[in-house]
Amino acid sequence: MMARQSGLGVWMKVLRETSFLALAVLVAIVQLGCGDQYRPVANPVVSPGGQPQTLHFAWVVNFNANGPGTTTEIDVSGDTNLGVNNMGQGSIAEAFPPNSFALFVANRENDTVSEYLPVLPTIPLTTITLPAGARPVAVNSGQPGFMYVVNSGANSGCPNNGGSLSVIPISTLSVSNTLCVGANPTAMAQSPVNFYAYVLNQGDGTVSVINGVGPSLAGTIPAPQLQGQSCPAQNPALGPNPVSITASPNGSWIFIVTQGDDVTPPALDIVGSGNTAVAACVPLGARPTFSVVDPILNRLYVANSGDNTVSVFDASNVNPSGSNPIPLLATVPVGTNPIGITPLVDSSNFYVANAGSNDVTVVSANSFSPLATVPLPAGANPVFIASDPTSSKVYVADQGTSATTIIKTSNNTVAGNISAPQQVSTCSPQPNLPCALQQPVMIVTQ
Repeated sequence: MMARQSGLGVWMKVLRETSFLALAVLVAIVQLGCGDQYRPVANPVVSPGGQPQTLHFAWVVNFNANGPGTTTEIDVSGDTNLGVNNMGQGSIAEAFPPNSFALFVANRENDTVSEYLPVLPTIPLTTITLPAGARPVAVNSGQPGFMYVVNSGANSGCPNNGGSLSVIPISTLSVSNTLCVGANPTAMAQSPVNFYAYVLNQGDGTVSVINGVGPSLAGTIPAPQLQGQSCPAQNPALGPNPVSITASPNGSWIFIVTQGDDVTPPALDIVGSGNTAVAACVPLGARPTFSVVDPILNRLYVANSGDNTVSVFDASNVNPSGSNPIPLLATVPVGTNPIGITPLVDSSNFYVANAGSNDVTVVSANSFSPLATVPLPAGANPVFIASDPTSSKVYVADQGTSATTIIKTSNNTVAGNISAPQQVSTCSPQPNLPCALQQPVMIVTQ
C-alpha cells in the first residue's frame, strides 16, 4: 500500500468513519468552493419547472490498453464531465462498500486496487498491493467496513487452483486476508445480513462459500456430476457454466445463473445464505449472461442473451421446498443480445442494454410491457448500464465508441455522450488520424 503522511492518515480514518450526512455537507462545501451552484441534498426527486436537484454523480471505469486506466466523474444534474482520475494498469471494475464514499477500483494488469474519495478530490489516492499474479477482476461487498477483491490469477498463496479472494478493511486500506477459491473466479455476491460471500469460479464450474466473519472458507458447491436434467425436484445441484451471481435484497438467498451446456439447459440455482448446497432451481431462457436485483420492488432480473428476453422473478417469495421455488412474474421481449439491466429507484421502469441491436429497451416495471427503444450511437457495442439515485438518468458504457451515453428518463432520449480519455495523454490528433481512446467497462452511481 502507498504510504501516507501520519497526519493525513489520521484525518483519512476520521473522514471514512464520518456519517453520510457529514460527507454530503462536505460535498456541498467543495461544490460551492468551485463556484458551482449549490443544490439541496434533501430533495431526492426532480420536480417540474427546473427545481434544484440533489447532488449525484456517476463514475465510469475506463480500461486502457496502453497505460493506466481511469475513472471519469459525471455530474448527474448537468451531464458534464467533472474530471478524470488515473488508476492502475488494466482498470476493469469498481464498487463502493456499504455506507461509504470510498471508491475501490480493481487494476488487473498490475495486481493492485486503487482507493480514493471522489467527494474529496484533494485527498490523494491510495494504491493497495495484492499478491503477485492476483489479476483482480471484480470488487464487491455487502459488509460495512470491508471490500472484497476477486483475483482470477494464480499467486504465491494459492498456486494450485489459480484463484483467490482478498479482504481489505477500510480502516487499514491493506490486504488482511487472502483466501484460496476455485479456478478463474469472476464474480462474488455477499449477504448483507450474515456476510457469507459466494465466489463464482468459471474455470472449474464451482462456487466457493466464504464466511465473512473471520473470514474463512466454509465450503464449496461442486460442479455438476450428472448432466441433462433440468432443475430436478430431488437433490438439485449446481448447473454447468455459472456466469452471474447476486444476493437477494433481504440477504437470505444467493441466486446463481448457469448457462448450461449441450445437454443441460440454463437454470437459476437458489442457495440459502450460509449453506453450501443448492436448495432449488428454476429454468431460464437461452444463454443467460447477467442478473441484478431490485431492492425496492424485491425482484430479480435475468438477461437471456440467446432468446432476447428478460426473466423477472419475485424475490420476496422464495420457497425452495415448494412446487414453485421462486415465482416468475414475466418473460419480457427486448432487443437483440441483452447484456445488462438497471431498474430505476422510483420503481417505474427498468432499462435493458442490448449489444446486438445496439439500443436500450425501456420496460414498465408494472405491466412488464416494452415502452420504448432508445437507439445508441452507431457501433456503440454496450457492455454495461446503470441508473442514478434520482431515476432521472441512465448511463450506458459503449465499448465500441469509447463513450458513455446518457439517457434522460423523462422522455427516453439521449441527452449526450461523454468520450473516454485518450489512451496516451500526450497524443495529438491529426487529420484522419484520431488518438486512440480508452474503453468504458463499468459504471457506478451515488
